[in-house]
Amino acid sequence: MNSQEIKYFIFIKILIVCLLSCSSVIFAQNLQPPSMQAQQQRMTDEALAGEFYRSQEYDKALELYSKLFDRYKTQYYFSNYMSCLIQLNRLKEAEQLIKKQIRGGSNDFQMSVELGYIYQLMGEKNKAVRTYDKIIEDLPADKNQINMAANAFRNKNLDDYALKVYEKGSSLPEINYPFYLEKAGLYQMTGDLSKSLDYYLLHLDFQPDHIDLVKNRLQNMLLADGNQNVTDLLRGKLLSRAQSEPDNETYSMLLIWFSLQQKDFEMAMRQAQAIDRRLGDREVQIIELSGICIANQQYETALSGYTYIEKKGKNSAYYFYGLSGSLKSKYLIAEQQHISDQKYFTKLSGEIKSGFEMMGWNRETWELSIIQAQLLAYKLNLTDEGISYLEKALTLPLQPLETAEVKMHLADLLLFKNDVWEATLLYSQVEKSMKNEPIAHEAKFRNARLRYFIGEYAWSVTMLDVLKAATSKLIANDALGLSMLIHDFLIEDTTGISLKAFAKGDLLIFQKKENESLVILDSLMLDMKSAALQPYFLMRKAEIFDNLGQYVLSDSLFKEVYTRFNESYQADDAILRSALLNELKINNITEAQRLYELLFEQYPSSIFANEARRKYRLLRGDIL
Repeated sequence: MNSQEIKYFIFIKILIVCLLSCSSVIFAQNLQPPSMQAQQQRMTDEALAGEFYRSQEYDKALELYSKLFDRYKTQYYFSNYMSCLIQLNRLKEAEQLIKKQIRGGSNDFQMSVELGYIYQLMGEKNKAVRTYDKIIEDLPADKNQINMAANAFRNKNLDDYALKVYEKGSSLPEINYPFYLEKAGLYQMTGDLSKSLDYYLLHLDFQPDHIDLVKNRLQNMLLADGNQNVTDLLRGKLLSRAQSEPDNETYSMLLIWFSLQQKDFEMAMRQAQAIDRRLGDREVQIIELSGICIANQQYETALSGYTYIEKKGKNSAYYFYGLSGSLKSKYLIAEQQHISDQKYFTKLSGEIKSGFEMMGWNRETWELSIIQAQLLAYKLNLTDEGISYLEKALTLPLQPLETAEVKMHLADLLLFKNDVWEATLLYSQVEKSMKNEPIAHEAKFRNARLRYFIGEYAWSVTMLDVLKAATSKLIANDALGLSMLIHDFLIEDTTGISLKAFAKGDLLIFQKKENESLVILDSLMLDMKSAALQPYFLMRKAEIFDNLGQYVLSDSLFKEVYTRFNESYQADDAILRSALLNELKINNITEAQRLYELLFEQYPSSIFANEARRKYRLLRGDIL
């Protein structure tokens, strides 16, 4: 075979391969089901129509939606088809399209509402009204159909007609459903908040078991309540109903829930006790509410709850809970108010000891051992006796978290008596054993603070850097504060001598040796004139004078921090502490209110801002 023949042979072979390949492609396309091809074409047309609509090329979108609706008859294509006609002001075509659908059997509410809406756009108001009225007149006695008709009107922002639909549905005895919940939602959307709340409460009268549903709806309204309108309205309505219908437990329970949302713990407690007096068998709720008050540092309110249970006597199944809680609350109140009367603590310690004799040592009294230990060590200078209470508590069959809490307090007492290494060992044990619990972060912080006390700053900062990302904002803020303190002191004094002295002063404050700490602080203030360090000195002195009951002097120092050093990160803390002093101890409510307002207005991102806003509203009289 010559070269020419070889070339011809290769050409023929390549041609055959190409023909076979093309045939395979054509064959594969022919094998594809028509339905799949149609589906792909539908998706393409729908995407393209949507793109035209978004770019406001309504004529092009109309052509595609018309084709899609003719073939598939879906509500989505019809709605977009109609929208294109309206945008192009081809209202007559829209009218004819709707009538065609109605003649074809699509006589649902959506079509009739669409027709009335087109009449409105065409300026034919009477036709529109007649159409809408006919819809309401012909409503069937079917709850689902009523909701569908109302939604059809709501989709066109015809809320008045949607309300008429619900009113008509409420009047149909065959349905026997008042549509309170639906009316409440409608009034909420239209901004008539008072009527919305009324209907939510009416719905609870109709279906009390829907209380959680109504709570969720109300909570959403409260969260969106920027100007307190909903808050004030709801408070008034709940109080009115609870007073006019004292036997209706639903309103009282809702008022307790609302009060807790607003952090009005006194109101919640009053309502809980009132329910128990009327109906009985509500001790558990009062115990739980007292615990919530403790967690929110509302110790006086907690005491009223626990005392209420305690006064029921030993016949109550919850008597010991009341007794134990009362003793705990009394100690926490003394701490909060900086009571220094030794007779008070001696008497309270005796009451706790009697409580143990009555209740015994068990899982129900382990928390009392913590209170007694703190009281003996910090107030009566009987540290070793306090430690023995905690060591005895560790022999009880406690849960891991309870054991960790006892160990934390035992570590504090050991540090209080200068047993540093035993204290750090216990903090580390808690951190390792409770890795995924908030108490582990607290243990890590206390260990970091201990290292700061004894001058191991690098180790302390390493732990503090980890804690800056802690879940708890309070721990993260404390970690940041201590880390910045160490940094600021070492910047101003690279020798670390002033930081060592200041840390020693902090340890003395921890050990309740305030006067010794004051000597160190006064010396540092004379030696270290740096403006960056002055807020630290002033804050510590203010805290000491507060602990010593010299409130006016303490307040003047806090004021110096937030006025002279208003850019420092201690400023918001100083304002809050000054406000609390004026409210709780100096009894200058006007000044306290001014300071709370100053805090949340000038430092809106402060972790104290929300609490300041709550306290401000409380003093202003917003919370009844």
